[in-house]
Amino acid sequence: MASITKRGKNSFRLMIELGYDGKGKRIRKTKTIRIEDESLLKKKKKLHDFLQAELYKFQAEVESGEYIAPEKMYFADFIEEWKEKKGKKRLGIKTLTERLNLIRNHIIPYFQDRKIDQINPMQIVTFYDVLSRDGARKDGKPGGLSPNTIYEIDKTLRNIFSTAKEWRVIKDNPMKEIERPPTQKTEMSFLDQDQASQLIIWLYENLSPTWRMIFLTALIGGLRRGEVVPLELTDIIWERNALSINKSVISVNGKATLKETKTGRSDELTMPEWYMDEIRDYVDNWEKERELINDQWKGGNHQYLFHNGVGERFHPQTITQKWWKIRKEHGFNIRLHDLRHTMVTLLIEEGVNMRIIQERARHSSSRVTNDIYGHVSQKAAQSAADKFERFSPENLSILSNGHQLVTNSKKP
Repeated sequence: MASITKRGKNSFRLMIELGYDGKGKRIRKTKTIRIEDESLLKKKKKLHDFLQAELYKFQAEVESGEYIAPEKMYFADFIEEWKEKKGKKRLGIKTLTERLNLIRNHIIPYFQDRKIDQINPMQIVTFYDVLSRDGARKDGKPGGLSPNTIYEIDKTLRNIFSTAKEWRVIKDNPMKEIERPPTQKTEMSFLDQDQASQLIIWLYENLSPTWRMIFLTALIGGLRRGEVVPLELTDIIWERNALSINKSVISVNGKATLKETKTGRSDELTMPEWYMDEIRDYVDNWEKERELINDQWKGGNHQYLFHNGVGERFHPQTITQKWWKIRKEHGFNIRLHDLRHTMVTLLIEEGVNMRIIQERARHSSSRVTNDIYGHVSQKAAQSAADKFERFSPENLSILSNGHQLVTNSKKP
């Protein structure tokens, strides 16, 4: 049985009866809705239809187990609802894993015994202060959490509380009036043209074909490490001098997991002629080695372009560790991911259109590219503007000698 009862000027109580429990007591679920639209309140038929629609929706939520009773919802219980109905459906596996770790290690221990509708902004600000103090770390090291970790916790809480507001579990979102905590930006490093040239020469002189091509692909293609390791022979588009970037490998709690690319789409990445010549030679040797391996092949039906010698793809961390060893032994003062930054920076300094760079970097939008590389593009813009110094009145003394300026639109 379902019913609607008017409770006040603009509030109505929806009630669903679900029979009786083991003690003979009625099982009822109620929900109060408030209507702020004055015009709707004045139109009886529209109001009736609206309330009936809300009642049917409420009944479906209750009967399917989707309804959450706010007056009984502790924060820890809501986290479980959020994880199953929002987190697992909207977040990527790596992001979800990272946020659940923050929830388990820091958020739940602080808020678990509180009802979610009783958490206020002051409590959250105090929580951030606690996180910044000595003893907040879970690894036993001295000091508080880093500003970046606190910022990620803030992002997680904003998602949780905005969802609670969206689901009408809470009336007000306590995060709404809280200022976002500051972050510490990691300084981005990159190579200039001469340094990139020197690195490529070093790769040819010191590394095996497999490792040389891995790092050349990361540098010239601007690929993330997780986009390099799952590349297969079938991802080479010979007729268009391109690579198909259609999957990525991420590390989740140390385990390599195959997923869609970060943008969720497949992209063609055009490569220079010399790179395609190199990869063609590399594939020729790859196929010869595949025949020699024969029964020892462990790659199954996969044909990973870069593998461990018996067909198994590399773990992303293996690539990072190899580069870290190279850095340590030979003094290259850039991270593996900085090879990607180098690709983008060199294109910006060459004056390539930002939209083209965004597509090559496979960012979700040009805004993302501008946010990350804005300082580089400003430098490039100034360099471009400096090229017009030749047209200054001091350099064009001919204009000060009585000569008439002739344009394309005006003829003497």
